[in-house]
Amino acid sequence: MNFLYPLFLAGITAISLPIILHMIRRHTRKKVTFSSLMFLRTTIPRFKNRSRIENLPLLILRCIILCLLALVFSRPFFIRSVEDEQVPTGIRTVMLIDTSASMRRTGMWTQAVGEARSLLEELEPLDRLCVISFDNDTDTLTGFEAWSELEPGRRVPMIIEEISGLSPSWASTNLGNALITAAEAIEDDEINDQSKFRQNRIVLISDLQQGSNIDALNTYQWPQGTALDVRLITTGGKTNAAMQLVTNRDYLSPAESDKQQRIRVTNCSDATTEQFQLEWAEPSGTANNPIDVYVPPGHSIVTNVSDKPNSGAVRKLILKGDDHDFDNILYLTPNLDRHVNILYLGNENPEHPEQMLYYLRRAFQPTGALKFQLDSLQKDSPGEREILKADLIIATDSVGQEQIGHLRRAIESGGRILLTMKSVEAAEIIKTVLGLDNIDCREAKVDEYAMLGSIDFEHPLLSPFSESRYSDFTKIHFWKYRRIAIENLQKARALAVFDNGDPAIIEFPLGRGSLLVLTSGWHPTDSQLALSSKFVPLLYSLLEYNGLFNGQQSQYFVNDQVPIPQERTPEPANVRIRRPDNSLIDVKPEEKFFNRTELPGIYTIESPSGNRIFAVNIPARECLTTPMLPDEFEQFRIPLNDALAIETEHTQKAKLHSSIVDMENRQKLWRYLLIASLAVIIVETWLAGWLTRPAVLTQGEEK
Repeated sequence: MNFLYPLFLAGITAISLPIILHMIRRHTRKKVTFSSLMFLRTTIPRFKNRSRIENLPLLILRCIILCLLALVFSRPFFIRSVEDEQVPTGIRTVMLIDTSASMRRTGMWTQAVGEARSLLEELEPLDRLCVISFDNDTDTLTGFEAWSELEPGRRVPMIIEEISGLSPSWASTNLGNALITAAEAIEDDEINDQSKFRQNRIVLISDLQQGSNIDALNTYQWPQGTALDVRLITTGGKTNAAMQLVTNRDYLSPAESDKQQRIRVTNCSDATTEQFQLEWAEPSGTANNPIDVYVPPGHSIVTNVSDKPNSGAVRKLILKGDDHDFDNILYLTPNLDRHVNILYLGNENPEHPEQMLYYLRRAFQPTGALKFQLDSLQKDSPGEREILKADLIIATDSVGQEQIGHLRRAIESGGRILLTMKSVEAAEIIKTVLGLDNIDCREAKVDEYAMLGSIDFEHPLLSPFSESRYSDFTKIHFWKYRRIAIENLQKARALAVFDNGDPAIIEFPLGRGSLLVLTSGWHPTDSQLALSSKFVPLLYSLLEYNGLFNGQQSQYFVNDQVPIPQERTPEPANVRIRRPDNSLIDVKPEEKFFNRTELPGIYTIESPSGNRIFAVNIPARECLTTPMLPDEFEQFRIPLNDALAIETEHTQKAKLHSSIVDMENRQKLWRYLLIASLAVIIVETWLAGWLTRPAVLTQGEEK
């Protein structure tokens, strides 16, 4: 017999208490009064034998009670039950295989497959295995349940076949997400697995390059009892340099020179080479005009590279001088300015400061990548060609009947047109364009001025102003505006309302587009909008909401989402994307983003309105190939193992104690000892009462 808490056995020494109390008794048990002795002096009786014990059975019962209570608190159990009930131990393993772009270096993937084979040979029949590959995302090749369902003889060959079919991708390394996925797979299997004596480990087969993203581990609590076994993959050459395009080519930034490209060259910290060359590749595959670049280990520099003579063609820059060529090509697209056609429908003088066209011309000034062409169209001009080719249309109350039909078709094809109400006559344009029977519009009564009281910052038109430093519109005063009752107009949405509840900006959906209505003008007679700092950003937000900037970016990284330009046609247009491997992917009309950018190179969007190209390159941090130290995982409280030691001595002792506690809980011998002690207490109580009962007086005795 063993005891869970043996220190409580020291309570058995308490049996000495009743013995000592019996031995030191100095008074007789019962007093008898004699009248003839009442005048004598009282003296303490002297015992002939002071060590005499009376009522030995009662003493024995009380000692037994103390012994039983000490045994109850010590929680006894039989050790032979451990051998009968313990489940044989095994190892629960998750194999994490790195398939990111940095594993494309020479010889690394062969080493990784060899490490995976070695791990499979170490497994025992009672072990459980889960295989997960990872780059930026994770992919479970074989789960714990699938492993257990396989025949033991087919497990290892099937896993080797799956791993042999893998190859490194071009994506970045999200190591933090992969480790969390593996830890959660172990926790899920612990719930389904009946064995409580199984050891947990994660075997990481990776190059541990410094560009790995481990940010997810900052907010994750690593489970206890799960250790990390790192199988580091190394390569012979240490020098690796990478290129990255540096640009601030913003639509609002000053224009840049297209004759040079700013390229950042980064050298890894453990490099043995400092001198590199940059060369433009010709379409035939040859390179020319090398540019020498000096980059010390662990540093980066930005150098200006003269552009090719044919700057309008696709360009490919090659880096030479390092040991690894997986990241030595940088794909570039030509810098093309975007010409934006803005059409203003209204009879106004662009040089008159009291009219809206005056402020509109000054808002749309040429920037680094946008070249604006602002044209105005008179009411009596048909304007079909101008309306269909315009990127943005702003209309006032001066719109002809024939122009209204063209506006309706432009909206139904996916355009968004802004109608600025200079007077209540503009309500007829809304009524005709939307096909409404009637619309309630009247001139609003304004005491001094009106302000915007509520704004829907979740709408794409106004979302750029959602931050607190941009959301204050109270300084814009409106002297006049037109009140439109939209309560009975279906699908009408008020994007902004005045402080009295009247709508200020209304959106009416129609077909694939919508009609935006501003119930006041921005000329000084109506409001201060054109003089505020919100006017120009609001116009650019209108351009973005109209889809002008969709697809204008031309440089992306692997696995980035690329917005698909929406064609302004009555019916959705067929769009196809040609990838660098020359494969074609059809894009559904409802798709707004293209996600199949897993290959670096040049992509072409083929649509009825013309083709557009964009470049995809390897993520910059994937090129930081210097290995990180495994000790860096200790900051996240992740215990590390070597290939042989799976658990520390402390963990094994904790598990052994847990199994003993579980064993004692199943036996619960203390319950029987407690029942026995209660029975002895009952007997002791009865015996003590019987021995202390009063004597029966015979006839002639005095009380």
